[in-house]
Amino acid sequence: MSEKTLDIMQSDIFQVDKALESWRDSGFDLSTAIGELVDNSIEARCQIIKIEPYQHKKTKSIETIAFADDGMGIEPEILAQTLKIGFSTRYNQRKGLGRFGVGMKAAALSQGRRIDIYTKPVGNDNYYHAYLDLDEIAKGEQTHIIAKEVDGFPAEYENHMAWDKETPFESGTLIIWSKIDRLENEGKYGNSVSEAMQDLTKFLARAFRVYIDQGLSIQLAGKTIDLYDPLFLLESPRVNKILGGDHIPAQVIDRSEIPIGNENVILTVTLLPKELRRVSGEGGHLRSASRYKELYLRDNDGCITIMRNGREIYFDVIPRLLPGRVENIDRFIGIEISFPATLDEYFQVRNVKRGAVPVGKLRKAIKDSLDKPVRAARKEIKRLFSETNTNTRKNDTEHTIANKAVTEVEKTSIPGRAGMGASKEQEQMTILEILQDIGVNESTDQDLANNMRTQIEQQAITLVDSSWPGKELFDITHLNGRAVVKINQRHPFISEIYNPIKEISKGNNTDLDSTEIQELAVKVEGAIDILFMAYAKAENMHMHPDDVYSDLRSYWSQFSSSYVREMLRSF
Repeated sequence: MSEKTLDIMQSDIFQVDKALESWRDSGFDLSTAIGELVDNSIEARCQIIKIEPYQHKKTKSIETIAFADDGMGIEPEILAQTLKIGFSTRYNQRKGLGRFGVGMKAAALSQGRRIDIYTKPVGNDNYYHAYLDLDEIAKGEQTHIIAKEVDGFPAEYENHMAWDKETPFESGTLIIWSKIDRLENEGKYGNSVSEAMQDLTKFLARAFRVYIDQGLSIQLAGKTIDLYDPLFLLESPRVNKILGGDHIPAQVIDRSEIPIGNENVILTVTLLPKELRRVSGEGGHLRSASRYKELYLRDNDGCITIMRNGREIYFDVIPRLLPGRVENIDRFIGIEISFPATLDEYFQVRNVKRGAVPVGKLRKAIKDSLDKPVRAARKEIKRLFSETNTNTRKNDTEHTIANKAVTEVEKTSIPGRAGMGASKEQEQMTILEILQDIGVNESTDQDLANNMRTQIEQQAITLVDSSWPGKELFDITHLNGRAVVKINQRHPFISEIYNPIKEISKGNNTDLDSTEIQELAVKVEGAIDILFMAYAKAENMHMHPDDVYSDLRSYWSQFSSSYVREMLRSF
């Protein structure tokens, strides 16, 4: 049977202009798009990368972005092909940062309609240029990508291709994104250019932190970007300045390996420096915590950084990978998963290098490996919070709402009788023992000790915070009709119920959402019920509770009623 081809029965594989227009929505945002160019510059062995956005004077929208590096440049023989869809000198190789041959082109077109490349290859005195323009393609004016020799870099961008006014780069590449139409200021309720640039700064600082640490300079709008390491292991001048001193590295809680063939997935879990996590709420942006605002801690809750060949390709929460649910205190835990590009399939790495999630058995192995160190880190964070809270309250001698209510009621109440008959010397000795129990040193904390003595001597009931091993919720010392109540900060009712509520009452933990606040309220309701039930159980341990505890029960109910009514008057 003979074959005959008709013109109407054949077609190009794709319609170039329409395909390229559709390709603009390939999953890149500004940060990941620019990240592709940084990858290429690093592959070209550059030492410095300059990124310079040009804004419209009136609208402040970004119209053009120039990218300059001092890398090896591009050989003229392959310059035109670098703009060809699917072409890459490193296609599917797993040793560097690139792989798929679509990154630079797709990244550029995702933001603008034209890309120009100017290059001066190493060891070559000539300059070359090639471009791709969607408008010209649509009009049929550009049908091929052509590389041509030019006199030099465009005059308006020439200053970017130099170390300073006197020293131009010996080699390098200048890329211009123009006809940008995706970076407009969109008004009050839209995305602003300033927000996009802030996100870009954070992305570059974090994604390329290893390269910056090893000497790479990345400049954005004329400012050198300092690295940001969510694990707080790499030294950062900016972080040192915020912390007010020398480099304070995080504590490595765990570093483990998961072997896959001849390669390893490396897991690292760190606990951020104590200076950042002494006080609950300091990871936020309010009050004294504002000094840590530039550390982005509030953005880190439960986030995991995934590194591919030393370059971050993911930074976000991975659902159901951490033990239990994500907690606010997880912002003080750094978690990094690092792997070589040869294991891309195990992380479902996409061509935009934005997104990587471990799959199958690897995901379970990672989850199991993270369980113990994350739990240990959370425990240590809560321990330090409790210790700091105890010390803070120990130094706080002002009357609380409860103290004021009790003091007012006690003006007309029947005085207590327990502990009567102690001499002045015995009383002072007992107070000294109490101060020692709660960690107040008279030789170094004389003012505090005097204030605490005054409270104990003048108030009918004094609450103090302490901490000791054991199941006791509190301990009471009776002294000449007065009572000193030591609250055990290690008791779960205090650490898990009372203290979180106290932090909210002080204005901390303001980043809790309504669901988390409701969950805490449910815990409080249940815990108060449990206090009643535990008291009932305590009475039930006696054979004849009514004979022994009936007066105690009546007095407790009577005074709690009086104290609460007085407290409510202050609201």
